[in-house]
Amino acid sequence: MTLDRSPSFSRFVPVILAIAAVCLGWMMAASLLADNDWNPSVFVKFPEAKPAELAYGEEMLGDVIPSGGFGHDGKFFFMQAMDPFFLSPEDHAAYLDRPTYRAQRMVYPILAGGFGLLPAQVVSWSLLLVNIVALGVGTWLTALLARELGLSPWFGLAFLLNPGILVSSVIDTAEVLAMLFVVAAALYLIREKLGLSVVFLTLAALTRETMLLAAVGAIAYVWHKKRSVPKVLAVPFVASAVWWLYVRLQLGHLDESVQDTQALGLPFKGFYEAFQIWISQPDSEVDLIVGIVLLVVSILVAIRAVTDRSLLGLMGAGFVLLAVLMVEGVWRFYFDASRALVPVITIYVLTVSASRQRQRRQPERAAVPVNQPSG
Repeated sequence: MTLDRSPSFSRFVPVILAIAAVCLGWMMAASLLADNDWNPSVFVKFPEAKPAELAYGEEMLGDVIPSGGFGHDGKFFFMQAMDPFFLSPEDHAAYLDRPTYRAQRMVYPILAGGFGLLPAQVVSWSLLLVNIVALGVGTWLTALLARELGLSPWFGLAFLLNPGILVSSVIDTAEVLAMLFVVAAALYLIREKLGLSVVFLTLAALTRETMLLAAVGAIAYVWHKKRSVPKVLAVPFVASAVWWLYVRLQLGHLDESVQDTQALGLPFKGFYEAFQIWISQPDSEVDLIVGIVLLVVSILVAIRAVTDRSLLGLMGAGFVLLAVLMVEGVWRFYFDASRALVPVITIYVLTVSASRQRQRRQPERAAVPVNQPSG
């Protein structure tokens, strides 16, 4: 009997993977911290190219390690974490590039900011630590979900080794947490605990608004199974709408355009424009490969959702629409595209593997002899 098939060992695999995920997350973070005098602002990424944002970071944290270019989204989550309910928008939210758009993603900064109670120095660390803990919890939940699908719990690695998850964990963004909630929602829906599933679908949507696509998939799954949809499945949409209205009441005066997104455009236009850049510029091989893989996998997930109508497939199917409509600015670099489409890799691995497992079991069941009554 091999180790991974031993029932006594198998039940510990999710915990083992969770510990390994936390260790990996900390090692990645520590490697960068060690090269930057253990200053966590290196993950927040206040940019030299934006003097006002850099000055804000220096005012909040004192010693800041500036980022090249225009930085990344970690700086915006830091600003939100300092005032997650936007009670003093002129002090923090005024530095957001698109306040009403950024403010939709509220769960991560609320947790990292301790509901607005933590000082700036602590927040610069908690943004990182929340993601490292989420790496472990998400990997653990994915291992449990894999087991529910009839797979080895080692498939929990489909969460940990997702490129979008790994990137997010070290740049202070919300995708790790959002994907954790999507996995938890799927797990509890399979276990027929609808209330808990709705809670996690709501948290996912309030962590990253595109996760409403997963909620749509969950509704499609429930409809397919029961030909009816409980009203409670409307909660993620209602909660998102309520927060959307609150944000506009608090921040509408800061954002003249009140533009919710600059990330969507005409079908395939963004991918085509990014593809032209990838093939014309050196050092774009990784962006090219990851971009093609993400587009193909997104389409395959949608196709499998139509053919299998599995829960995970349907929860991931909507992201093919996102992939088709994403603009060049999102497709251009692998660390942006992989985060935007973070569910598709994990969902593809789990759905394909579960389908193959079912196909293998069908001949085994057919081969079992049936006792016939004697004539």
